[in-house]
Amino acid sequence: MQRGRANSWLRAIHKMEGRRGSVDVEAVPEEHQGLLDPQYERASSREWAESMLRWDGSATAAAAIESDGGNVIANYDDLQASGSTQSNRGLQMEHVVRLKAKSMRLRKRQREKEERRKREAAEGKERGLCGVPWDEVFNPISDFLHVKEAILSNWINLMLLALPFAITSHYLAWPAVIVFVFNLISVVPLALLLGEITEDLAIRFGDVWGGLINATFGNVVEMILSIVLLMKGLTTVVSTSLIGSILSNLLLVIGCCFFVGGLNFKHQHFSSGASKANVSLLFMSCIAMLLPSMVGYSNGKDDNEKVVNISRIIALVMTAMYVCYLYFQLVTHNHIFISDNDNRVTNEENGEADEVEEELEKPSYSLLGALMMMTMTTVVVAFCSEYLSGSIEEVSKKSGLSLSFIGMIILPIAGNACEHITAVLVAAKNKMDLAIAVGVGSSIQIAIFVYPFVVLVGWASNVDFTMKLNQFDVLVVCVSVILAAFVTMDGQSHWFTGLMLIATYVLIAVAYFF
Repeated sequence: MQRGRANSWLRAIHKMEGRRGSVDVEAVPEEHQGLLDPQYERASSREWAESMLRWDGSATAAAAIESDGGNVIANYDDLQASGSTQSNRGLQMEHVVRLKAKSMRLRKRQREKEERRKREAAEGKERGLCGVPWDEVFNPISDFLHVKEAILSNWINLMLLALPFAITSHYLAWPAVIVFVFNLISVVPLALLLGEITEDLAIRFGDVWGGLINATFGNVVEMILSIVLLMKGLTTVVSTSLIGSILSNLLLVIGCCFFVGGLNFKHQHFSSGASKANVSLLFMSCIAMLLPSMVGYSNGKDDNEKVVNISRIIALVMTAMYVCYLYFQLVTHNHIFISDNDNRVTNEENGEADEVEEELEKPSYSLLGALMMMTMTTVVVAFCSEYLSGSIEEVSKKSGLSLSFIGMIILPIAGNACEHITAVLVAAKNKMDLAIAVGVGSSIQIAIFVYPFVVLVGWASNVDFTMKLNQFDVLVVCVSVILAAFVTMDGQSHWFTGLMLIATYVLIAVAYFF
């Protein structure tokens, strides 16, 4: 980098920090003189920024670094905050640093993927099905070993022992409570296995298609269960189970993440930009659920035909919005949803940080093996959902539990148990962006995709299923979304916030129990 450009850069940095005057390049310590050599222009911006940070001691030093070569990208006027105080400028610079770090990590991953493709081509690997090497299209021995490893590596998979009893109990006409319990337990590890296979396929097909696969099949258990219940005519249970999934993710999952993470870290931070986009979608979903409910009672009577037509139109609009949301998240504004903590986990109590090298993930299963396992697991989930739904009414009568409580509390907790545990574990490691993505992201998928999709399935099957809710359900959903918006929009959390969300969920559960 030329001396003149380096001097300009240093002057801009000092202006951002409220200092006056220029900086003499000759004052650079001897161990950093290499930075001023023209040949260093080829060095990475990360090396340049880290060295300048060591010399200058400023957390804002990386703000003026271009991510692909150490070029000056901005001066003081370009990066100046709207306020006039030094603290406002510091916040602006800190935000710029985070954005540049995200961009650098994304470009690094893209370069690594491209280098791997070139390396495989140079090694003479022949491309097979869908661009996948033939030795990765189908490898039954390797797939079997990976399945075995996946099952034995997680204690939740011990629940698979209930699967034979779940199927047998149905065909031997065991009591409905036993059928219900065994099938409910079996759904939990099946959801975990299905999630692992989906994630494996997502890794193979890259960021965009992988994100689409994750988004589509992330809530396949709830989708299958809702459709089976719909075909059984249990529309009340369908509505309450979908609403319950939204509430459990927004209140119980996020609450547990904040609480457990807050026990290890005094304050935790996550992307406020992603939270704002997610909260906006949740508010829109509240409006979509509120309209059919209010229209149905606007004239003092229940106009079912009008509600059905409005619900179907809203379902089409919401499905289109979900497609646009995926395009926004995966293509045009994917930098917003990149975690600030991808490569760094910081303990704010002692100021220590551990750098974690990000390795390029590789799929564990072959292509056809993953597709076959996904198909078989989905079929088994469908059977368990069928047996489960067939026993719900009798369980409600014998246990005294209302259908609303079973749908609102029991089914969502069982269906999302694996996601709940995963979110809490990553929150305990201070990976809050991932935890928020699991909780809030799942709520969004159910609200603007699964719920409308079930309405459209009912339309195609001549079943009048609507998005109409009773007044209490509408109140609970809207209040929960508002509360979740308040605690996530500032991008930081602590244990008391989590405890408040958990307490709110318990209060709602008590109301539905009685």
